[in-house]
Amino acid sequence: MRRTVRVPLSAIGLAAAAFALPAAAQGAPTTKKFTEVESGARLSTHGNRYEDVYKIKRSPDGLGTVIRDSVLTGDTFPASGTAQAISYFENGRLRSTESFTLGVPRADGVGAITGTGKCTKGSKAHRLETCNYKFAGTYDLRTGITQITLKGTETPAAGGKPGKKHKKPKQ
Repeated sequence: MRRTVRVPLSAIGLAAAAFALPAAAQGAPTTKKFTEVESGARLSTHGNRYEDVYKIKRSPDGLGTVIRDSVLTGDTFPASGTAQAISYFENGRLRSTESFTLGVPRADGVGAITGTGKCTKGSKAHRLETCNYKFAGTYDLRTGITQITLKGTETPAAGGKPGKKHKKPKQ
């Protein structure tokens, strides 16, 4: 003798929706806070332009390097400026634009630096990533060393996780 189990179609639809929901939620981009610690030195100067190289000591993407091309818009302290930065990580590179202010240095040559930045373009894992951040730290006129800490939010491409490799979503 066979037993028949009758399940209403609406119950099947609810069960299918319950299984599909987590998969859809994983594909949505997630915004995550991040902190990045950098230490850099001056490579070259030409008038009000200069280029620095930084070691990324700590970030969600691991160790890396940053090249910053900066332009000062004033010639007295506090001085404002803008920078184009390219961060190089094992899983790709990330470009950003920044604006900053160099505070008045103390007698020992050390001054404060503060600013904001925004990611504009990336490659590989950072191809569709967006981010916004603020940074603060110190610069030293005598040694040319700058120490900064960036704090902000990053949103990877759909299906990715901040600080991890992710791919362009299929359309």
